[in-house]
Amino acid sequence: MLNIAKTLSYLAIFLSLFLTFITPVFSQTDDRDAKIRQLENLIEQYNQEITKKQTEAQNLANQISIFELQVKQAQAEIDATNLSIKQLISAINQKEKNISQKEKEIGDQNVLLARYLKQVQRSDQGSLLEFLLKNRRFSDFFNDLNSISNIQNQIYATLLRIKDLKEKLVKEKDDLEDDKAEQEQLKRIQNKQKTALESAKKSKQKLLDETKGQEKLYQQLITKTQADIQTIKNQPYNLAMGFKMTFEEALTHALKASQYTGIRPAFLMAIVKIESDWGGNVGKGTWRTDMHPRDFNAFAQITSALGLNPDSTPVSKKPSYGWGGAMGPAQFIPTTWLLYEAAVANLTGSRPPSPWNIEDAFTASGLMLAESGADKQTYAAESKAAKIYIAGGRWNRSLTARIYANNVMAEAARIQKNIDILNQSK
Repeated sequence: MLNIAKTLSYLAIFLSLFLTFITPVFSQTDDRDAKIRQLENLIEQYNQEITKKQTEAQNLANQISIFELQVKQAQAEIDATNLSIKQLISAINQKEKNISQKEKEIGDQNVLLARYLKQVQRSDQGSLLEFLLKNRRFSDFFNDLNSISNIQNQIYATLLRIKDLKEKLVKEKDDLEDDKAEQEQLKRIQNKQKTALESAKKSKQKLLDETKGQEKLYQQLITKTQADIQTIKNQPYNLAMGFKMTFEEALTHALKASQYTGIRPAFLMAIVKIESDWGGNVGKGTWRTDMHPRDFNAFAQITSALGLNPDSTPVSKKPSYGWGGAMGPAQFIPTTWLLYEAAVANLTGSRPPSPWNIEDAFTASGLMLAESGADKQTYAAESKAAKIYIAGGRWNRSLTARIYANNVMAEAARIQKNIDILNQSK
């Protein structure tokens, strides 16, 4: 009885130590995820407040409040991205451990399989007569037969186990590749968020400097709206292949693509703006260096049809981890572009359509977004479509997708404001 009590005591100590080590890991992950969700809710709250204030009376206090909300929103986005990166690093570390464990299990199972095969090989070396003579009794003979049958069953079970482990290993490695690529995307997004934060701070300070905190001076700035309209209309954007256009011209193409696809122009423009800065940054990579080999044939097919030299046609550079190879203002991967090529040709009349042509690019992007439900033109539908645009099938579990969608919707709100100003001037 004393020994049993001692054993239970040791077991209790072991379990308490075990739980002490594992609980912080899970609680830390859950806590981090909860904080990310809180920040995302806060970001959405700031976005709604900004949108509401932009529809209110134009006065200095209101505009200062908008800038302050934009600063808070940008800081919350940076904080959420920091937590997301930390969470992703933890996930990557865990997946690397899982991969090592599965590789070890496969090795162990291969050793076991070799042992079973040797046993079968030894039993196969003798003739049936020798096998019968070796066993003086029939019971021994049948026992040996059962033993061989059991070994064969174990071989089959081991093969199934190895097959299962290898399939899981492939999936684990694919997930690891996706996580590492997503980590790179998060770092790039974070740099843009820091730029947005500084921009909001400078805009607030500039307004304070120009108005000296006086409502009268602010109202004088408001009277210059007509000049601002001309500024918006003539705002230049450098597009692919050295082509330049103004905001108004870009809007014209977006409106046309909207007629084809049912996508809200401001949302479509926001996607292209974030993807390539209106085609001003379609990449400085080359296909042989930066593109995934699986897209080589598709890229060669596209450039050949357009009469372009693939070696001098720009694509996005690959990051330190993952692949580049995206094309044109809407940053389509070659194999994905081919899925929409015929539909784009039917709508725009371009034969063949080009991912570097702004109208074709807008139209292809619109078709892809419409497939994801963005043609409903609601905030939720557009946000989901933006997530799918960047993350594909991983949209609902991708940290990058959530941040990307927030950025797209914020950019769409800014563009919509400019569109509204242009419409009011007509």
